[in-house]
Amino acid sequence: MPLGLSTISPRDLRERVAALQAMAVLDTPPEDGFDALVRLAAKVCATPVAVVSLIDGERLWFKSVHGLGVRTMDSSNSFCCEAANSKRLLEVPDPAVDPRFLDHPLVVGQFGLRYHAGAPIMHNGVGIGTVCVLDYVPRQMERRSLEALSEMATIAAAMLTARIEAFEMFSNTRP
Repeated sequence: MPLGLSTISPRDLRERVAALQAMAVLDTPPEDGFDALVRLAAKVCATPVAVVSLIDGERLWFKSVHGLGVRTMDSSNSFCCEAANSKRLLEVPDPAVDPRFLDHPLVVGQFGLRYHAGAPIMHNGVGIGTVCVLDYVPRQMERRSLEALSEMATIAAAMLTARIEAFEMFSNTRP
């Protein structure tokens, strides 16, 4: 792990994985609500790329993707893990000059991304993923756009929590 990246405690990691399992969301097909959320994030933040990411151990999986041709990647050295692990919004105006992300495949690889902002999706005090936006040029986003991104992460969290509640309600009504 590169210097300066946040880590997750073993307890939070167990809770993150348990929450995602309870949500039964990993490796599921696209869903209209999450797809609308990433389109809205891209529009509000004026970026070509937006994703809803979920972190399952060493894997970063995108529940919804707008403008990027990948669905999963290694979570080490990732923007999304940094935001989720630190439990706070992360803005990286130019990852090509940020020592934490110099070797990130989205920065040095075929994508050449030069901007990232991500808000953690929280569940019971644990970051389980992010709503994030990316761009191909360095920039800094306006405060109200970053605030909107945080609100979208809250919406994603509510959508994911509703899955658990629906499963619990269904299991309680079965004979």
